[in-house]
Parts: sequence; C-alpha cells; structure tokens
Amino acid sequence: MLGFQREPAEVTGGTAVADLKTVIGLLYRADWTKLSLSAEVRSESDRDLWLSRLRATRPPGFREGPATRPKAGGDGSQPPWDEGPGEEPGGHRSVRATLLIAPGGRYRLEPGDDPSGQVRGSDGERGWMWYRPEAPPPSSAPVAADLAPPYPELFCPAELLSGLALEIAGPVMACGRDALAVVATPRPDIGHSSRPGSVLFDRLEVIVDAELGVLLRREETFEGRRLGLTELTSLVLDPAEAADGARFAPPPGSLISQDVGESVREAFSGPGWDTAKTAAGLAAGGLGALLRFAPRRPGPEDNLEAAMPPAEPAARDRHDHTPVPDDVLYLLYRSGASPVLGATLQVWNDVTAMAARVSESARAAGRGGAAYFLDSVEAVTRGKPVAHRVARLLVGGRDRYRIDYPSRTGRDHPKAIACDGQRRWRAYADKTIVGPASPLPHDIANLVDPSWLLRCGLAGGQEISYRGRRAYQLSAAERDRGRPGAARALLFLPADAIVDAELGCLLRLISYAGDRPASWWELSDIGAGTSEPEDFRLSVPPGVRVVQETGNPLADAAATLPGAAGGAVRAGVEVVRRTSDAVAAGKSFLDELRGRNRT
Repeated sequence: MLGFQREPAEVTGGTAVADLKTVIGLLYRADWTKLSLSAEVRSESDRDLWLSRLRATRPPGFREGPATRPKAGGDGSQPPWDEGPGEEPGGHRSVRATLLIAPGGRYRLEPGDDPSGQVRGSDGERGWMWYRPEAPPPSSAPVAADLAPPYPELFCPAELLSGLALEIAGPVMACGRDALAVVATPRPDIGHSSRPGSVLFDRLEVIVDAELGVLLRREETFEGRRLGLTELTSLVLDPAEAADGARFAPPPGSLISQDVGESVREAFSGPGWDTAKTAAGLAAGGLGALLRFAPRRPGPEDNLEAAMPPAEPAARDRHDHTPVPDDVLYLLYRSGASPVLGATLQVWNDVTAMAARVSESARAAGRGGAAYFLDSVEAVTRGKPVAHRVARLLVGGRDRYRIDYPSRTGRDHPKAIACDGQRRWRAYADKTIVGPASPLPHDIANLVDPSWLLRCGLAGGQEISYRGRRAYQLSAAERDRGRPGAARALLFLPADAIVDAELGCLLRLISYAGDRPASWWELSDIGAGTSEPEDFRLSVPPGVRVVQETGNPLADAAATLPGAAGGAVRAGVEVVRRTSDAVAAGKSFLDELRGRNRT
C-alpha cells in the first residue's frame, strides 16, 4: 500500500490527471527560486536503518572517518537529519520546521519544535546560519552556510529523472492542492550515471504538486521499512511575510557563506595542508618531468592531431534558453532502459584546452610543481595537442558489451574489452585480464544512457538531421541555484549534445572548457545490436597469459603496466595514497597526451 494512503487526514483523493511524459516535464522544470510560499515541514528518519544501508553500499575496505562523515541533506545518499549538540547517531528522528521562501532564491528555515535550534537562510546572494543566544554550543566546529536550497529532496525533484523508473499511481490532494502520486524504484543504469542515493532505498513514493512540480511528500523505504520521510504539512502561496526582505537577511552574529575562492584558500591552508600541497607539487612536478624528458617514439599509433574536427552543425548559442519540449525530456529519461546497439565510437580530447582552464590559483596551490606540469603539456604536444581514438562498440545491456580498438598498438592499453554479464575480459598484447562483470566505462555509458543530462540546465531541443539520422540538438549547463554541485558526467560544462530521436543515445557530445572544445565524443554507423551472451565473450589465444583480477584496484592497475612501470606503481602505492587526486589528474592528462598509448 502506498505510504501516502496511510495518512488520509493529510492526503485525500485529487483530480489532477497527467501522463508520465507530462510529469517528467513537470519535475524537470520545477524551480524553487521562483516560488513565494510558507510551509510547515515534517521529517522523520530511521537512522539505524539508514546507516546500515549506507554501510552495506560502501565498497570493500572503505574506512569511515570524520572526513567521510555525511552531513544533512536528505537526497538518499546523505542522512535526512541534523545531529544535535551531543547527540549520538542511531534511533528514530522526527523534527518539524517552518519554511519561508521568496523569489530570487531567498528563504528562511526555523526549527518548529526547538526554539533554541539553529536558523538557516539565504538573502539570494549569501547563505547564512544563525545560532540563537539560548542555543547550546555546537558539538563540533560550525561550518559556514552555503547557497544550497532548503529541503532539496522536495524542491529539486529533477534528480528523480536519472537512475529511477517512475510510475504514476494516480491523482491525490495534498495540502489542499491538486497533486499526483508517483512511485519510483531504482533502475539499473547502463553505467555510473545514477544518483548514489538511489541504492539506499528499494522504493520511493512521492507526491508531486500538479502546478509547481515540487514534491509535497517524499517517503523512502527499504524492504517495507521506512528509511526517511519529508513532507509539507501545510502550504500557503504568496504569503504576506514573503514580501518582507528583512526576514531573509542574516541576523547579527550569523555564519555567512564566503565566495568560493576564499573558501578554497582557507580550506587548503595550515601546516597539514602545507605538507599535502608540497607532496602534490612534487608529484605534479615529477609528472611534468616525465612528460618533457621520457623517451617516446612518435608514430601513427599515437593518434595525435593538431585540432578538433569542425563542428557541423555548429554548437547551439549558449545564451539561447529556448525551453526543451516534453517529448525530448521523455526521450532522455527512457534512453537507458534497454540499450541494444552497435556503433563506431570516436573520442577527441584537447589536452591544452583542459590545461588552460586550470586557474592561476590552482597552479599556485601546487607550489610550482603543478605549474611545471601544466606548462609541460604544451611543451611536448609539438603542435598536436588533440588525442584521438576510434573503437567499435557493441552494447546489449547494462553489463553486456564489447569494445574493440582496431588501431591500438602497444602493450599497456587493451585492444578489446568484453563483458557477458558474468565476467569481463581485457585483452592486451601480451596478456588477458579476467575478472567479474563490470558496467560500461562511464564515458561510453554516458553516451548510451544520457539521462544524466536531466540534472543539467538544458535548452533547445530543435529537430535536426545528423549523419543521416533524425536527432535533437541541446545545450547543457549547470542548473542555476537548483542544486549546485550535483553529480555530473562531464569534467567541463557547458556542453553541446545531439540526441538520436529513435534510440535516445548521444550521436555527438562536445564539452567546453571555457570557450574551447575540450572533449568530443561521437557515435556513428549505428546499427542493430544483440543481447546474446556469446557475442560478448573473448577467446584467449593459445599461449597468451591469463591474469585474474585480485579486487585490489592498485594491484590490478599495476598489472596492466609493463615491468618497470608496473614496479614503479607498486613501489609508489603510499605516495599515490597520499596524493591520489593530483596523481589521478596527472595520469589522465598523460594518457590523453600520449593518445592512450605510452611507450
């Protein structure tokens, strides 16, 4: 039985009628920054169940600590509660609050059942947090507020459109308003694009306001037990108090959000960070030296080019904010449901465009090493900064695929990758690595299942013809104030996307670093796919060494490298552990620079 039917005093039958396509458009276009309302909010959570589910989804060997302690959020991947001073995690939590929202991203959120609790808000430019004088001191150092929306699980419903299968349960009335009951269940996606929180619950029941698109109620359950509930128990549109700008101004003594640059400078300061930055700088400097002085043999296997191909048709004007039709939004939503296709995949990456996007402050943070590394990129590209690779792709489902690289040479990158739903093979020149099934590489998965675009700010959707196929062209950018920092599939935005009108996959995706195209993915020669397991298996030729994956990412990564390089990786495990972000970024640049074929 649906959760909202258990409380008929608050939710009754309604008259709103809509199909799924209309509901998807409604959820996507919901914009809390344009609302004027006051509401009473109630939230409940089973913290024991929530924490047990969170731990069950952690990868093997994950160690919890203060840095990974989740903070209040309620999006399914973060705990839907605020720890009070001295409060221990666990047990059942129930809180009430009063919320006032005015246009322009202004809001004020006050605890309704704890007059001594913290008050949060935003004046549209700055987020703030205020501890009343009678409030007990926080149990840990307070953190300045940010510009995140209040109750994003209710007011940013576009996140429901990726990684979840939606079903309309029927019209209802909630808070005296016409609404629609919708049931969502996690949908196995084709790669890594679904929201992390979707794995915590196995059923999600929401009530969607038929006019505003925001959620009036949201309940997450797992095996019939309630993980969390957030709902509006009353709602008034255009209240008189929303016109009083003083209500959204930070009270004296508030903690106020700072500009990003200042926050970054403060976060990465102090003796501990000085040591970390020195280590990162040394790592980046070493990569720069490797780029400049390591021996290499230029040749056709490098696949380096002087420039990106010309974009025809040209990318959409990013200042054109034409709304996307519901048909196109629905196409994106259903794109990853049952992908079966064959295609030629081409990828271009402009290393210098990526490096140029790194700010001077980021260079300085590396204590010279990062700057040396970035400068080294241009020094060794020798007029050919674009790495280009071609592959033949066959997809038969989430974990059935085959990727062949016909022109790839060298020993340290696979010539073919195949997965039949049970095992995955990676065939190298001198060995084949075999391990458990794994989803498509995320960059390819993002082409086959572009539902992740629904977490972006989209515009356009005009029908075009591309490479002889009917398609729609879109521009994508960060959603303004909707959910800053939402998970995304691209390193750089904005982006230009061309969506196949039949299959929903991306025929072309160009990611821009500023005004320069940094990455370009393209699918062409699209044909019928297959879902037969035998089509996604690799045969190991006689005499080829077979290596079994160990489950240790570092050890398995080292196994793909030739002797000396593999030894260097194994010897440097501790350095990599301490400077993983810097080394990962540098390795990515290095791989692209060398056309993913290092000597």
